[in-house]
Amino acid sequence: MEEKIKEDNRIELSPYSKAELEADILEFLCQQNKKNIPVTELQISQHFGVIKKTLTAILKQMLEKGYIYPYQKNEVIQLTPYGIREGNEYLYRHHSISQFLQFIGVGEDTADQDACRAEHILTDETVQALCRFVNDDNQHYERKTRNSDLTDRYAPGVYEGMMQIYSMEQCRPRKFQEENALYTGRIFLEITREGWLELEYAKEKYQKKLWYKNSDSREELAWTEAVHGEKGERIPANAFEFVLKANEVLREGHLLIAFTEGNEKPNMWNSAQLEVVLW
Repeated sequence: MEEKIKEDNRIELSPYSKAELEADILEFLCQQNKKNIPVTELQISQHFGVIKKTLTAILKQMLEKGYIYPYQKNEVIQLTPYGIREGNEYLYRHHSISQFLQFIGVGEDTADQDACRAEHILTDETVQALCRFVNDDNQHYERKTRNSDLTDRYAPGVYEGMMQIYSMEQCRPRKFQEENALYTGRIFLEITREGWLELEYAKEKYQKKLWYKNSDSREELAWTEAVHGEKGERIPANAFEFVLKANEVLREGHLLIAFTEGNEKPNMWNSAQLEVVLW
């Protein structure tokens, strides 16, 4: 079995077969499609560490199955609606298996790595049972999840929730961050091809910039400035860490944010905790 070392020093197991690699490529294309990131044949080859001849044969099969549109050399590879649907199904299976493994005590990174292999070797009956357990049957199941855009939990549309911004100061009761007063306390989840959360200003737009730090970022300076929507700042749902309960509609999420003025840069000293509740 081949292994390759990822940048964060974790070992990623290479697929055993071309069928597994095809499924993993479809998942990868679907993930990048959700982020509106274009992907070429070269980028797929580099990501999975496969030679051009092998990849070309697999992409030809995916074209014949209707997963992708015809493409020329160096062109962006685009998924068809059928490819997106099948890719989302693979992502759903992968996510459910990973969450089940975390529920029984496996670490998040290991669970995600093991789910990548397990989704290919488990029978459909077993995978379906795991998916039911994680998403429907287990009333006591609660877990944290990252990198979820919530499209597997919500149908397309706009959903209203609540939000508060808390100071990072360790005290009880918790203190609101000064900037909390700039917002109405409502937050809106918009589900299209991906999920976005939009805050709502209580008054007119102010001069401070809002930054957020992705929940799985290991880099101290990995801050991203929020974009502006009609109501207020917009933040991708996959930046949050959510607490999910299988049989409850309620989802809690939190995110490290920071407010800056002028050329000031965000850091841990001017950060705050954005907490949201969705239903």
